Amino acid sequence: MFDKLKQKVLNKSREVTFLDLPQPGELKDERIFYQNRTNYGVNFGSMFVLEQYIFHSLFSAGGGNEFDAITNQVKASNSNDTAKKLSDHYDSYLNRVDWNWLRSVGCTAIRLPVGYWHVKNGELLKNGEKFYSLKDVYSKSKPWDRVKKVISLANENKIGVLLDLHGLPGGANGDAHSGEQSCGSATFFDESSFVKSIVDNVIPFVVQDLQSNVNLIGLQIVNEAQFDESGKKQKSYYEKAVEKVRSINSTLPVVISDGWWPQQWSDWVQEKKLFTDVIIDSHVYRCFSDSDKAKNVEKLIQDLSSSVQFDRSKADFTVAEFSCVIDGQSWDKTSGNRDDLVKKYGQAQTSIFQRQASWGWFFWTLQFESGDGGEWGYIPMVNKGAIPNRPTTWKKPDNGAINKLVEDHKNYWADKGGDKMEHWRFEDALRNTIKDIESFTTFNNSLLGRTCAWKYFRRVQYIKSKGDGEYMWEWEQGFDQAIANFNHY
Repeated sequence: MFDKLKQKVLNKSREVTFLDLPQPGELKDERIFYQNRTNYGVNFGSMFVLEQYIFHSLFSAGGGNEFDAITNQVKASNSNDTAKKLSDHYDSYLNRVDWNWLRSVGCTAIRLPVGYWHVKNGELLKNGEKFYSLKDVYSKSKPWDRVKKVISLANENKIGVLLDLHGLPGGANGDAHSGEQSCGSATFFDESSFVKSIVDNVIPFVVQDLQSNVNLIGLQIVNEAQFDESGKKQKSYYEKAVEKVRSINSTLPVVISDGWWPQQWSDWVQEKKLFTDVIIDSHVYRCFSDSDKAKNVEKLIQDLSSSVQFDRSKADFTVAEFSCVIDGQSWDKTSGNRDDLVKKYGQAQTSIFQRQASWGWFFWTLQFESGDGGEWGYIPMVNKGAIPNRPTTWKKPDNGAINKLVEDHKNYWADKGGDKMEHWRFEDALRNTIKDIESFTTFNNSLLGRTCAWKYFRRVQYIKSKGDGEYMWEWEQGFDQAIANFNHY
């Protein structure tokens, strides 16, 4: 099926990537389902890119980020002992994962944050990159072997994996979770040698090495890019990265960061005709900004629907990080039962994400060295009902409900020139999109995601079959009606 993909070289006159899908009702390829379904997911935070508040013992020799922590550990002991400590951590983390439980609560995918220094067990590190001095440690600790083991175990449980290049040389942001920064300046986008290293070495290796895994759902090429008014250097990197991925793999979704400004990037992917290649990651936290800390919890919940707004007509979105954490200043202004409010907050978030983010969401994060993580922890938040289990059934619409939508459409346009229109296009789109939705439900009761890209694919395919015309907007309305009315549990 994937041989039918028609891909043009990325350039100034770039054409949109087109995927000639099997006809509605004939979807069977698991890779299509994995890459295009809506996700109820979780992050494997600090399995690889270490964070002190999640796994503190790995910072026992001091340091606020992974580079400093491991450098200090080598100084305190030696590279062999440090590599053994890292290797034991990778195995311990993985051994604690309860795949049966993840499957039972309806987890569709995990987001796996890695650093550039983990790829190919450090073999691709270049002189001038910060982690180059630790190349021997990562060669011996073999993180990349564990990455492939995660993907294999996830596949056994019908769970997808989003491989997230969470740490880039120089940092895409100045935070400790970049791996090598601690409130410092991010230099990745400014340093051409860093960009070249990732585009020409890291990305090709990752895609070639992992693409045989049917459950690889995407490659995230940056995490939390810092805000930039023009985003010029970020755009340059994204275009180069997409081109490199597409030169190797014709379907793998490429995930970019919204840089805390989602509209900037949905406009850009439309302008550059990248909306069928790219998914935009927008992180949602309401515990860091002064404006959020000034609100009580009820107000934060109330404002979610207006503050989480993505332009779904232009791009597909995912919320690859969120939690149920609210700052203490907000709690100080709040009365009521905390557990009840946390539950209300979590459910409000996932409900809004279901409507706004076609590719779904990934909670931050799965496990902690000590305790369960509380409102940062996926397991306690699921067990307390703040993060709902994915439903196990989908109600197939009866023919009467479908016919009513068709008749309502005809009746609405009856006195507006409807006799000259092509209502059959509306009905074609409605019924065929319902077939697509039903096909996704046969794959572990999944929902159709990436609806912006999917709509484009099906529209082009439909025009090839039945021709274009001034009333193709009726087809578009039929597609939208099917998604709105039936693409939910």
